[in-house]
Amino acid sequence: MANIQKREGKNGPTYRVQVRVHGFPPQNKTFRRLSDAKTWAQQVEAAIHRGEFKSSHQEAKRHTLKDVVDRYRREILPNKAASTQRSESTCVKYWEAELGDYALSYIDVKLINEKLQALAQSRDARMSEENRQKAAKPISKRTLKHYRDILEMLLKHAGRWGLMGANPMEGVGRVTKVDNSRVRYLDDDEREALLKACKASDNKQLYPIVVFALSTGSRLGEILKLRLADLDLKRGSAILRDTKNGETRVVPVVGHLDAVLKEHLQWREKFCEKMEEPTQWLFPRRDGRAAIDIRKAWVNARDEAKIEDFRFHDLRHSAASYLAMNGASLLEIAAVLGHKTLQMVKRYSHLSEDHTRDIVTKMNKNIF
Repeated sequence: MANIQKREGKNGPTYRVQVRVHGFPPQNKTFRRLSDAKTWAQQVEAAIHRGEFKSSHQEAKRHTLKDVVDRYRREILPNKAASTQRSESTCVKYWEAELGDYALSYIDVKLINEKLQALAQSRDARMSEENRQKAAKPISKRTLKHYRDILEMLLKHAGRWGLMGANPMEGVGRVTKVDNSRVRYLDDDEREALLKACKASDNKQLYPIVVFALSTGSRLGEILKLRLADLDLKRGSAILRDTKNGETRVVPVVGHLDAVLKEHLQWREKFCEKMEEPTQWLFPRRDGRAAIDIRKAWVNARDEAKIEDFRFHDLRHSAASYLAMNGASLLEIAAVLGHKTLQMVKRYSHLSEDHTRDIVTKMNKNIF
């Protein structure tokens, strides 16, 4: 059975738990919160009765957060999508630098809160030190939440691997009231300037990729994964495989995109003649072994067009916004973008409402 003792200290009350089961050594642990103490006691008692319990106290002393990070990079991270790997790697690297040398037994609620408070007041941890000093604002709540959640995930894995007991993140407040929605789309002048800059780029594949994104609302990762076999210009379609929601999606290839891709295929044929081996990528890099990386070319074109606060992913928002302004329903927009529910496309509802209002206004003028 478990015995919980409350103790008053300078930093507030603590709760010391002792779990006694006949035939098994007593297990002790101290918590800041009574709820954490009760949860740990129940878990330990159940694990002992199942014959699964192994004290994690000594393990937590022997292992550091860096040990957890190394194992996570080796066993977990490679199985995630490339975009997720890039996003998580930045946060994992940050926590490795901040807490990597700490033994897991020393990583507690107080230490984590101190690190999060310092992070909240700092410039974006993803920036270089030089750019961070130039940044005008501290990191956003959304970014802070991402870093907090990544640390919680690392410590959860440590618990699953038997390297520590209760996760101290249970005592760390969550970052709430984060608005993840963002609708930034190109106006007519911005769109014209961006397309002109992309067309003038030294990277001849940038323009067709950007047109593809604007025409279909596809994500950059989805576009770059396209192979020749996925494109069917006779039927006017392209098949997007391994999408974010795990489903295959077919997008229409019509109008200007159709003309741009026909021209791109002619250029691609000459481009691939110099390769030692044939490639199936629709947008290949020079050796043909993978898809092209357009990040540098994209940034240069965007800056040349003098467009601020705009990411490649905002081309997807632009496509959705144009659909809404041209009368597409939320259900139709969700179908084009590949969303399973309407929740993600509700951010465009006001644009649809404006179009509907114009239609009703025009109708009223004609009948009354």
